[in-house]
Order: sequence, then structure tokens, then C-alpha cells
Amino acid sequence: MKITICSLFFLQIFFVSGIYAQDPDKNEATEKQDKDNGDKNGNEQIVYEDSRLSRHKDLYFIAGDPNTKIQISFKVKILSNANVFLAYTQQMFWELGKESNPFQDVNFNPELFYRHVLQDRGFLRFIDLGIFEHKSNGKAVMDSRAWSRSYVKFNTVTKFGKWTFNWDTKIFAVYRFALDNANLNIQDYMGFWETKLSFFNYFDPNELINRAEIYFAFNPGGKYSQILRYGSQELGFRFRIGGGVFSPSIFFQIFHGYNESLITYNTTYWAYRVGFAF
Repeated sequence: MKITICSLFFLQIFFVSGIYAQDPDKNEATEKQDKDNGDKNGNEQIVYEDSRLSRHKDLYFIAGDPNTKIQISFKVKILSNANVFLAYTQQMFWELGKESNPFQDVNFNPELFYRHVLQDRGFLRFIDLGIFEHKSNGKAVMDSRAWSRSYVKFNTVTKFGKWTFNWDTKIFAVYRFALDNANLNIQDYMGFWETKLSFFNYFDPNELINRAEIYFAFNPGGKYSQILRYGSQELGFRFRIGGGVFSPSIFFQIFHGYNESLITYNTTYWAYRVGFAF
């Protein structure tokens, strides 16, 4: 089981990183800004994805306290004439310090969404309509956790000098009928919206560090997102060492709050981890 999961993780890194290695200076958000192919006025050209397998959320392997956290994530465009995507994200919480090194929880997160790209290239670049998103941990009886929801996500991109600012906000509705009996109150710890702010910069590709990013993700708790202390906060920083086609980033992540994993959705804690992002 552990060997299979790790093999899938590194196999996906190989394929998805290979896609991005073709143009390492593209934004790792779904909408990619090509800095080297501006129009005659020096404006950036926006390049949208085709039907290839591509990154959806971050890929990383980070270890620390209280456990090791692994995330794989990809998406594929399933209709040639419409921006409809099938995506899959998997998070694994691996207790490497314990005897037999068990996985505390594995969260499976498929989703189907439509992307509406705005053509005026203003601050708001595209809107994702989450037709259906599901998350579960595949466990049985009282350890089983699951929810399903639909959402709308606003994705913004703007520039401040050499830095790019992304601000993504997702508003969602959880389906009560799809909740497991063991987590009927999970919405008290996830509210109805979440947001992520990130700044990143691509430096000279010949420099030792050619990319840096810092982000902050926030998710207020309470059924109506009115109880901040029941939510979660996540702070991340990563920088990429240049000099190769395959160049993982050094990644630091701090998490505080509830609902990091499904099995511990109603438990609050601090988590400090460091490792590699791809």
C-alpha cells in the first residue's frame, strides 16, 4: 500500500513536471502568463491549457510535526470544445515516526468543473464553476469521513513590478445528504468559503534562486463562516533552485486550525513541515 502510493506520487511528478518543464517560466496557476511572448506593445500573452494532463493544485512532499504530508493533484480537459475539467487531488498524512509507519489518513478528492475565461484580461481572469466535488477517506464505520459540494471560484491575477499577485476565493454549498454519519457537523469547521492569497516572482533563470512564492490560505469556521476560531490558516513559502530542467522547490508550510485532514476535522493543532514542492 505504502509502496504503491509513493510510486504513484513520483510517477505523477515525472509526468506533470515534464509538462511544465517545457516552459519553466509559466505561472503555475491554471492560467499561465508567458513573459517571453508579449505582443508588439510589450503586453503579456495569456496561454490556456489544452487537453494534456496538467497541474491542478500543488504537488509536494513535506515532513515535520505532527506527521509527513504528501499531496498529488492533476486535471485534464475532457471536452474539446468547452473548458470542462476532471480533476483529482489526494492528500496523505504519514506517521513516519511511529512503529510500522502507518498512514493516519488518506483523503481522496475528485472534482468536475467548468472554467469561464474572461477575455478582457482585467483583474479577474477566470471563474471556475464546480459542478461536483467530493472528498472522502475510504475508511469504514466510525472512521469514515465524507462530504460533497458544489462551488464557484473566482481567480484573480495582477502584477506589481516583477511580482505577480494571485487572489483566489471559493464559495461553496455542502450537500447535507452526502455527509457521513461520523461527520455530520463538519460544516462547523469549514464554513462556506475559503480564500488564498499568493505572491510569486520569477527571477533571472541563470540565478541560483529563480522563483520564490509566499502564500496565505484562510478558511473561517462556523456553518455561516462566523466563527473564526473554528476555521484554519495556512502559511507557505517556497523557493526554487535553478540550473536544471527538473528543479524542485524547497517548501516550508505552517498550518493551524481544524479540518486539515478528514479524520481530524474537529481537532485543532499546529503543524510545521518542510520538504519539496514540484
